[in-house]
Amino acid sequence: MILTADRTDPYGWLARELIGTIDVIANTARLRLVLHGAIVLLVGLLCGLPTVSETSTEGVRFWHTAHEALMMMGFWMLAESSVVAALVLEPRKAAGLVWSMLAMGYGFTTGLVIGGIVGVSPFEPGRTPAAFIAFLASTIGILGAVMGTVLTIMGASAALKSAPPES
Repeated sequence: MILTADRTDPYGWLARELIGTIDVIANTARLRLVLHGAIVLLVGLLCGLPTVSETSTEGVRFWHTAHEALMMMGFWMLAESSVVAALVLEPRKAAGLVWSMLAMGYGFTTGLVIGGIVGVSPFEPGRTPAAFIAFLASTIGILGAVMGTVLTIMGASAALKSAPPES
């Protein structure tokens, strides 16, 4: 999943020549973010179907939240797949970035869909096992989002520090 920049990877070799020795996220990791981001986006679009009814009930509000949040998470994963090429991260941190994005996407997908089905907020523990599972899944999504953001900041900061000075 993660490649060290060398001559067998033309983009990694070019990056090493321009910036110095760095680790480059492999194309398969970027494609993994594109695939799973599109899946999360599709689930978000499908969660919008229950919101088209004329009646506005509490359950429709949970589906509306799932619709908007999952679309945002899907777009974030798609955007992150483009951004990772510019980041400078160690292999473990780069893998952590990809996996944290996947944990965010599927954690929120699980929590928000269960919340919509059961009709509870996935951001509070609730009184039923299903509500608690939705809460745990959403907590995983939150942790993945925070970890992904921190790793993106770290990679962007390292890329700025290692970039050649502008003249």
